[in-house]
Amino acid sequence: MNKKCQQMAPLILRVFLGLLFIIPGLSKLMNPGMIIGMLDGLGFPAASLFGWIVILVEILGGAALIVGWNVRKVVWPLVIILAVATLTTAVPALGSSPMATVVLLFHLVGIAGLVSLYYSGPGCHAIK
Repeated sequence: MNKKCQQMAPLILRVFLGLLFIIPGLSKLMNPGMIIGMLDGLGFPAASLFGWIVILVEILGGAALIVGWNVRKVVWPLVIILAVATLTTAVPALGSSPMATVVLLFHLVGIAGLVSLYYSGPGCHAIK
């Protein structure tokens, strides 16, 4: 495989992981009470503050991934969001429905993709 093809892999991963965060982030932006209420129900202190942090990190972090800006720094707040979501919602839901396992695996694949981008770098067509 040539070098150009190897640089395309992180680009593809960046774009799709970016969409994985931007689309739900925009959905949360349209109804911030949903994420704030969920965080409050989970017992998070300052649920409003953390809700807005999640919204901003998802939208801005997803956009940064897509354009390839500071990828090695941007992935970590996104990993934290997915890890917290995994531990607070996906893992406790296991056994409640067949989809709970799919959601857990989806979160784990997202984390793995982000960590992969950390190690591979942004690839081609990135604003560095």
